[in-house]
Amino acid sequence: MITKCFNPACQAPFDHRAGRLVRFSTTNANNNGPGSQPFIQHFWICGPCAKLYRFECKSGMPVELIQFEKAIPKEDPSFLLFVA
Repeated sequence: MITKCFNPACQAPFDHRAGRLVRFSTTNANNNGPGSQPFIQHFWICGPCAKLYRFECKSGMPVELIQFEKAIPKEDPSFLLFVA
């Protein structure tokens, strides 16, 4: 059960009306054969934290909070595209 913000540095109590609630579905590592049931987890971050962080879930890894990048990386030229 969700009781507070997923950010360990934040103590905001759970409020379904504010913030970001996400669901991740994975298969249980101990039961990954045919017919295995998905394992569903819910995570919530409060409104102020949702402006600073995003959830990331990589296969076989626990869910993490990743801080939004403050600037577009210069190696990514896609931000230079314009519509004529």
